[in-house]
Order: sequence, then structure tokens, then C-alpha cells
Amino acid sequence: MKQSLIKKISYIACSTMLAGAVGATAAYAINENSSETAEPTDTAVEESAEKAEDEPVKNEMVYVLAKADGAVNKIIVSDHLENTDLKGQLTETSTLTGVQNVKGDETYTEANGTRTWNAGGNDIYYQGTSTDELPIDISVKYYLNGEERTADSLIGQSGKIKIRFDYTNNKYENMTINGEETKIYVPFAALTGMMLDNEKFRNIEVTNGRAVNDGDRTFIVGTAFPGLDESLDVNTDKIKIPTYVEITADVTDFEMTNTVTIATNEVFNDIDIDLGDKEASLTEDIDKLSDAMNQLIEGSGRLHDGLAELLEKSSALTDGVGALYDGAGQLKDGAAKANDGVSQLCDGSTKLTAGLDELTQNSGSLTEGSEKVFGSLLDMANTQLEAAGIKGHKLTIENYAETLDAIIASYGGDNAAAFAEESAKQQVTAAVEEKRDVVEAEVVKAVTAQVTEKVNEGVKAKVLEGVLASQNLTVEKYQQGVAAGVIDSATQAKINAAVEAQMQTDEIKAQTDAAIKAQLESDEVKTVIAQTTDAKIAELIEQNMSSADVQAKIKAGAKTAAEGVAKLRALKEQLDSYNTFYTGLAQYTDGVAQAADGAKQLNSGLGDLSKGTASLADGTTKLYDGISELDGKVPALIDGITQLTEGSGQLSDGCEQFNEQGISKIITLVDGDLGNMIDRVKALSEVSGHYRTFTGGDGNVKFIYRTDSAER
Repeated sequence: MKQSLIKKISYIACSTMLAGAVGATAAYAINENSSETAEPTDTAVEESAEKAEDEPVKNEMVYVLAKADGAVNKIIVSDHLENTDLKGQLTETSTLTGVQNVKGDETYTEANGTRTWNAGGNDIYYQGTSTDELPIDISVKYYLNGEERTADSLIGQSGKIKIRFDYTNNKYENMTINGEETKIYVPFAALTGMMLDNEKFRNIEVTNGRAVNDGDRTFIVGTAFPGLDESLDVNTDKIKIPTYVEITADVTDFEMTNTVTIATNEVFNDIDIDLGDKEASLTEDIDKLSDAMNQLIEGSGRLHDGLAELLEKSSALTDGVGALYDGAGQLKDGAAKANDGVSQLCDGSTKLTAGLDELTQNSGSLTEGSEKVFGSLLDMANTQLEAAGIKGHKLTIENYAETLDAIIASYGGDNAAAFAEESAKQQVTAAVEEKRDVVEAEVVKAVTAQVTEKVNEGVKAKVLEGVLASQNLTVEKYQQGVAAGVIDSATQAKINAAVEAQMQTDEIKAQTDAAIKAQLESDEVKTVIAQTTDAKIAELIEQNMSSADVQAKIKAGAKTAAEGVAKLRALKEQLDSYNTFYTGLAQYTDGVAQAADGAKQLNSGLGDLSKGTASLADGTTKLYDGISELDGKVPALIDGITQLTEGSGQLSDGCEQFNEQGISKIITLVDGDLGNMIDRVKALSEVSGHYRTFTGGDGNVKFIYRTDSAER
């Protein structure tokens, strides 16, 4: 019973996350990057204060930008305040900093940990950053051939790869369970997804998750419930609740894109575990199982005793044979009437069978035609998706609903703007990258000029030192003499002329050119050129993204995406409508086929029955002779009852053995533990209800973690 309850919790959590969270907001975090690290705070859950009457409901998405190993770089929070009563002002609790209105020009003021928006009857959409401790920490470790490695060091490597995601739950409350203070964690469900290139990854296996291969790529989805096993106090040797996700594969030339993890406790807020009187009823049912088994054992014993008594009184059977002889005459008259009625039933059954056979023959054409129409509708839908630039999806009868829901979630709502911005950035980046050679050439030109200047300065200093040495002077003495006025300007001019003359010699020029070439070919200068080129490219991309033309395209793209989502919803409604007809037709044709089979069986049975009733009258005459023979067979009947009595004894013994080896062990396993499990599940739901948002206030929250990619 405990295993069943845990399985239901896990199933509901996964289903809710997949339906309501996957793809809905993950695209947002793609354009953000920072090296900031969140500071830890208290790990205990603080019970939410009672929501003020004028405090709005807050829908919150927390985007966690992390390194490839899961270390946090930056936390960005997106909040939506619902102004259901169209109020002029909205006052909320929030710990965010750097708050910006992202959908309007409404302003706000802050005082004493609260923020008041001049809403003017509108909903408020804003973003900010946070350094508060996250409720779930994610650690990602990478291993190559059994050796732990960093993600960057694996790029281009080949061998046996293992990637392990571990999740730490930081939020809990101390609850009283069976009179003892017990740590109950906020029940978060974590869903981690990634995409692997099949040309680089093979023989992929997932622990606590699934791998779906579409031919070119393999999609990984893993699930974990950090802290749930401890909260439920389960025996981990018997019940396995996922606490980590692990992927193993054979890899060639390792590269990996970002991973996305969605964490939420929202599903546990909706679980109704108030059993009321049913809790006592479950315990009573276990007791009833034990009582019923005892009654079965007792009943099998009584059956044995009853058969023994029947054996003792079987001699009375002989007296009944005479009465059977008298009834044989009545049976003969009834058999004639039954024969007439069965003949009429046979005629009607034959007509019914013929009609149903005709319907069955047409069922194939109906089903085939319906399926072709559905296929044509799906082909049109696939063509529309391709025309809209939504590729990599092929709608079928089996997957169209799930696929369209996923696409709508990916491009709908706030994701429309994020999708348009990301698409524009990809186009701008591609255009700027086409000019990389030109940018790099300008950088090389500038760096060459700098290197030439520095080398010339160095060579000139060496030449000066040589000229001064011929005059029995050092550079230091020369500079001191010039400063003191001992060395006159004429002497200085001669020395400078001598230096310039040597600088123009072929030997010095060759040395200078060689030094310049060596500097330009050094790794240090090449690194400077590459870094400067990358910086220039990034600067050009940023300038283009900020241009009015690109911003206008982003707005237009967001509008187009929103309009496309509306068309996709309409398309899904049309397909759902036809699917209802298609499913109903299939059920109808199946019903007709079953009815036809039943009619054939009925007709065949009635034919056999007709033959039987026709011969029944003749058989009644033979019954007299049979009754006489029956009298002689009574001893054999008594022998059969004797064998049945012996078999009932074996049944009684078997029931006792089943009780000892089966039912008793089941009752022992469950008895005494059910109440504790129910109390812990109730505590889970209560603790989950206390954790409403990340930044404060009442509402709901989801966390989206995105790790950096490991690519060239």
C-alpha cells in the first residue's frame, strides 16, 4: 500500500510538470549570462504570512543561470501580479532588487520590505535579480572512462562518458509525527532535460529517466524528488524514490548543449490526502482480510464435513430414481414444444446474422476512409508547420495532441518575445560572423603597428648603447651628462645621427624585421589578436541588436509568433473534433464486428439446439432404459462422492498453508505502518502549501535551471 501511494505521488508530479512546465519558459534563460554567485541563506522554511486582503496573487518564474557543473551564476526572477479587481494600486511583498517593469510604464515605490505599484487597473509584469538561497541546489559531475573531469576538459574527447545530476533540497520544516519532531522537506519534483547528438553519443542509458531517439538526436528526460524518501521515512532497500539522474553513453568528440531543469512543488499543493473516516476504514479492511481468510479456512472445513455427511446419506439416492422415471413422461411433452420454438428462433437468427455480416463488410471501407481523411488533415497540418518555420515535428494520429500542446507552450505567452529576440540574435550573429575575416584583418593591422613601434624602440635603445660605448659612455652617464649640461647639443646631435645611421643599415633592419615577425608569431600576440577579434565581434552584435531596425523586427516577430500560436490552437481544435468522430467510428465498427460474431455463434448454437430438441422426444423413450441403467450405476456415484470428500480435505489443508505463507505475511508487512505513512503525506502537503513563492507573498512558483553548454 505504501509503494502504491508513493508511485501515485511520483506519477502525478511528473505528469503535471510535463503538461504545465516543459517548454513554457525555458527559452527565456538562453540570452542571459553572468558570473554572479548567489549567497546562501537560512535553510528552514518560514511559514508564509497570511495574505493581506489587498495583496495580489503572484505568478513567479525563477530563472537560474548556472555553470556546466551546476554552480549558480545569476538568478533572474519574472513576476506577474494579477489585478483581478482592477485596483489602482497593488502592494506586494518581495525581496527582489533591480526591478524593471517589462510590459508597461507603471511605476512603483518601496518601503519596509513592500513594493507598491501604481497599477491603474492593470496586471503588472516585472523582472529583477536575487541572491537568496535557492530551495534546490543542482550538482553536475562528468566522468570519462571512470575519471571525474570538468565539462570544458571533455570537449573533443572520446570514450565512456557518465553525467550525473544530484539535487539537494534546502527547504524544510520540523513537524510533529507520532509525537516526535521530524524534518519534512518541501516536496519539490525536479525534471531535467537535455538533447544529445546521435553522431557523437551512442548506447545511451538513463537512470531515473527516459531516452527518446528521433534518429538524429536523443532527448533525455530524468526525474528526481530530493528529500522525499527522508520525509516519507521509506525503506530504501524496498522502495526506490529517484534522488538523482545519471546518463551513460559511448561518446566520440564530446560536445554538449545546455541542460534545463524544472523544479516545482505546485503539484503537491493540489493533492487531497484528507482521508477522514477512510483512514480508519483502511486499517479495518486489513483486519477484515485476516478475518476473511480465517472464515475461508473454517468454511473449507465445513465443506469437508458436509461431503462426508452426504456420503453417509447417499443410499437415499436410490429411492429418487423411481420419481425420476415418472418425470420422464412430462419431459417428453415439453421437448416437443421446445422444438417448435427453437425452429422459429433459428429463422430469426439467420436473418440477423446476414444483416450484421453486410454491415461488417462495409466497416472496413468506413474505417479506411476515415483514416485517410485524418491522414490528409495531418498532412495539411504538417505542411502548415513547415511553412511557419516550425521544423522537426511530424504530426500523427497518435502524437498530434501532445506535439501541438508542446509547440504552443514553447511559442506562446512570454516565450513569443523571447523566441523572436533569440531568432533575431541568431540572424545578427550569423551576419556579423561573415565579416570576421575583415574584423580580424583590422585587428592584426593595429596590433602589428603596436608591435613594430615597441620593437623599434627596443632596437634603437640597443644601438644607442653601442654608440655610447664607442665613446666610453654608458646610457646612464650620457643621460646624466645631458641633464647636467656637460654634453652639449652638438655632441647630442652627432650621437643621434650615428644612431639613426646604424638604424638604417641592412643588418639592423633585418634584426628589427625578425624581432617584429617573432613577436607577431608568438602565442601571446596571437591570443591578443583572437581575444580582441572576439570582443569586436561581440560589440558589433550588441550594436546591431540595439538598432531600431532589429528591435522593430523583434517586435514584429513576437507578434507573428503570437498570431501563429492562435492558429495552432485553432488547428488543434479542428483535429480534436475530427479525432472524436474517428474514435467513435472505430468503436462503432468494433461493436458491429463483435455483434456479428455473437450472432454467428448464436445461430450456430440455435442450430445445434434445434437438432437437440428434435431428438429430445426420441430420447425420452430411451430415458426409461437409462433410468434402469442408472440404478445399476449408483454404486459408482457413491464412489465419486467418496473421492470428492477426500479432495475437500486437501482443499482445507491448502487454505491453511496459503494463509500461513501468503496472507499472514502481507498483513504483517502492512500492519502498524499505514497510519505513519498517511501522517507523513499529510505533513508533506502542509509544508508544500507553506512554500508559495521564492521572493515572498502568495501565489505559485516554478524554477528553471539552465547550465552552460560544453562546446567549441
